[in-house]
Amino acid sequence: MIDAKKVGERIAALRKERGLTGEQFAELLQVSAQAVSKWENGKNLPGTALLPDISELLGTSIDDMLMPRAYSVRCHKGGRYIDGVSPLQFGVGKDCTWAGAYQILLRAMGVKADYAEIMGFSGACYYLAMTRDWCPSAAMPQILYDPTSLAEQAFGVRGAYFMTEERDLRVRESIDRGLPVMLIEPRVEMEWGVLCGYTSDGNFYGRSYFDYLRPDERDCFTNNYYYLADSYPGADPERIYFLQERTMMLPRHKALKASLKTAQRLYKADTRGNGQYVFGTAAYDVLIRGLRCEDEAFAAISSYGTTENGILLLSRLIDARKAAAMFWMMQLKYIPDRNVSLIRDLIGLYQQMVGALEALLPEELLRNALNGYPVRAWTKELRRGLADALSECKRWEIQVLEKIESVLKQW
Repeated sequence: MIDAKKVGERIAALRKERGLTGEQFAELLQVSAQAVSKWENGKNLPGTALLPDISELLGTSIDDMLMPRAYSVRCHKGGRYIDGVSPLQFGVGKDCTWAGAYQILLRAMGVKADYAEIMGFSGACYYLAMTRDWCPSAAMPQILYDPTSLAEQAFGVRGAYFMTEERDLRVRESIDRGLPVMLIEPRVEMEWGVLCGYTSDGNFYGRSYFDYLRPDERDCFTNNYYYLADSYPGADPERIYFLQERTMMLPRHKALKASLKTAQRLYKADTRGNGQYVFGTAAYDVLIRGLRCEDEAFAAISSYGTTENGILLLSRLIDARKAAAMFWMMQLKYIPDRNVSLIRDLIGLYQQMVGALEALLPEELLRNALNGYPVRAWTKELRRGLADALSECKRWEIQVLEKIESVLKQW
C-alpha cells in the first residue's frame, strides 16, 4: 500500500535537492503551488498522468518515488549515510559474501527475502569451487556465473553494474536515495560487501566482511560503526553493482525451475582459468587429495595458509548446503505433487552432507578460523576424517544431481 505521507516527504526532499522552490516546481509541472503543498504534506497523491513528469524533474524513477524506504538517509561530515544498515554475518551462518550483501540491497528496495531464498533462487546454494592451491577466491560465485541476474528475476528488481569514470558520483547518488551499493571483488574476495556512506573529502564507508577485525575507530563514523572503505590496501573494486527499481517478479514455478537448471549447470561446469578453477564434484577431489597428504605436503599446499583457508572453504560449503536444504523446505508447498518426493529426497541428501561435516568442524572451530587458526589444528586424524566425510558428500552430490535431473524431466 502506498503511504501518501512518505511519498510526500520523498517528493519534498528530492525537490529541495534539485534547488527548486515549491512554486518553481509547480510551475514546471503546470499545476498549482497548493497542489504541490498537498502532495508534500501527505494529504493527496499526485495524479497518475503527472508521475512521469514528476519523476523526470526529480531525477528518480516512479517506483523509487512511490516505494517506502527501509532506511533513512542522514547528513554527516558534509556527506550522507544510510542509517541502520546491519553488520554482515560472515562466520555466523551467512558465509556467502555475495548473498549477504545482496540481502541488504533488497531490503533497501523494500523486498523481504530470507538468506536461504537468495541462495536458492540465485543458485549460489549449489556452488562449490576450488583452486589447486586452495585460494579462498574460489568461493566467489561470480567466477563461474552471474548470480545477480537470477536473483533479479526471482525478486522482481532491476540492477546494473558500472565501471565508469563517474563511478564515485553514481555511488553518492545511490546513497542519497537510501540505496547501498555492492562492491564486486575489491581485492581477492568480496571483502567490502556494501557502501552506505560518504563524506565531503571523498571517503566512502560501509559494511565489510572484515568488520570483525575491528579497524581503528578513527576509520569509522556515526554510531553505526561504518568503516572506511580505503582502510584496506588495494581495495579498489573491479565493479560496483546497485539496484535501480522494482520490476515484475518471475512466476514462482519458473523461478524454481531456473534454480534447478542453474544447479545442473554448476554441478557439470568445466574448469576455468587454464584448469586453475574446478567445480562441482571435481572440487571435492581437490579437497580430498589435499587432506590425504602427509603433514609437510599439506602445509605447503597454499602460500595463503592451508588450515585457515580449508576451514573457510569447508564452512562455506556447509553454509551453502544448509541454505539449499532450507530453501527447498520453504518451497515444498509450491512443488507439483509428482515432484514432492524427489525434492524431499534432495533435502535429505543436503542435510546428510551438513551433518557429516558439522560433526568434524564444530561451530567453535569455524569461529576461531576467522582469527587465523594455526596449521597444527589440522591433525592427520582430523584431515583423514574430513577426507572420508567429503568422499561421502561427493557420493551424495552425485545423487543430488540425479534427483535434480529427474525433477526437471517431469517439471
